[in-house]
Amino acid sequence: MSINEKDLIEAEINYKGSKIIAYKLKGTSILVCPICKLSYFYSEADLFNHLIAHAKGFIEKRRGTPSKIYRKKEE
Repeated sequence: MSINEKDLIEAEINYKGSKIIAYKLKGTSILVCPICKLSYFYSEADLFNHLIAHAKGFIEKRRGTPSKIYRKKEE
């Protein structure tokens, strides 16, 4: 799903005493990650967990699924 900047509305999110400025899709309550703008969330808790993953570098260090060629070489 591709979104335009016009489809995003800034929203202040409060979760367990933390405040951030995130985005919502226009006309919905779907939250969008303010860092990557590629991930969509239905709850504030999920968005905050995603932001923590950004902060700790988990998302950037994530490995992809091994290809079939790589698996055959290991065996």
